[in-house]
Amino acid sequence: MKVNKQRDIFARDTHPELPIDPDVVQPGVYRWPPHFTPILLSTVFVGGCAGALARYGAITIWPNATNSFPLTTLLINLLGAFLLGMLLEGLSRRGPDAGLIRMVRLLVGTGFIGAFTTYSSFAVEANQLTRHGSLNIALLYIVSSILGGLLVCVVGIKIAASYHTKKAAQK
Repeated sequence: MKVNKQRDIFARDTHPELPIDPDVVQPGVYRWPPHFTPILLSTVFVGGCAGALARYGAITIWPNATNSFPLTTLLINLLGAFLLGMLLEGLSRRGPDAGLIRMVRLLVGTGFIGAFTTYSSFAVEANQLTRHGSLNIALLYIVSSILGGLLVCVVGIKIAASYHTKKAAQK
């Protein structure tokens, strides 16, 4: 009898004391992991295209000047952090991450806001400022991006939470 050792490794549970991860494909039963279905990937793709276009539009209208404080990138990232905090808090108060709630989270949060914010540009601009001798501007940019992002995210969460609290009190 021929034994496929690689297949046998996947056929047995090496840690039966742990709960089964629902994202893992079960032996003998193939299904797409929930985060990797074609419809969910397409949802992220569509949101990402719109977010990237929105970022491109903002940078085109308000370009950052060379070797100066990258205000447009900072404002894009702060707006994205604020919107993401508001979105995720609002969705989490509406119920479990399934169905339409998951689709909105992936379309708007992962797709649109993920592509709209531009932390790769943040890193490149901070590096360029440092390399061109603008260390003070680079440090101000880094600190304002990180701390500002945390602050506006918390503000977005608080706004969404208060909206849902008021709405629940009206019922």
